[in-house]
Amino acid sequence: MKKYIFIIIILAVIIIAVLGYQWYETKMRKIGFGLAEPNFPYRNYTQEELNIMYPQIKYADVATRVTPEETYAKFRQALSENNLEMAIEQLSKESEKYEENVNDLTQAHKENRFNEIYQSYPEIILKENISEALSQFYFNYKENNQQRTHFINFIKNSDGDWKLDSL
Repeated sequence: MKKYIFIIIILAVIIIAVLGYQWYETKMRKIGFGLAEPNFPYRNYTQEELNIMYPQIKYADVATRVTPEETYAKFRQALSENNLEMAIEQLSKESEKYEENVNDLTQAHKENRFNEIYQSYPEIILKENISEALSQFYFNYKENNQQRTHFINFIKNSDGDWKLDSL
């Protein structure tokens, strides 16, 4: 009888060791991927915690304060008033093209071409697509008797303002 109890205890210890090792390996993988706390008891992060730690779309949860259309209208107003500072304020500082856009606007302002640029941007732009933090609008124009389309991209910032990504 003692022999059977000893065998059962050995089997229980082996099962517990195997299950414990699998649990530990699973937790270490989750920690490696950033899905669990690195300290014992290695609690899994909740979906809310993961959304805060690893946002899928930057500023997707920020409420819109200024729409892309309003930003575009203010940009056109800045061009019509020859106001470089106001035009630059409509640009997204998070854009990869920010410096290039600022330089282009500064150069155009020095060359007194704001009125010319203003004429090339129509009053109304059309929505191509819009997501939580990125949008694209367009307008059609004629060049050399051919119909062309110009796209304008917008990015939402941390304040909820849509800013120009491309000119």
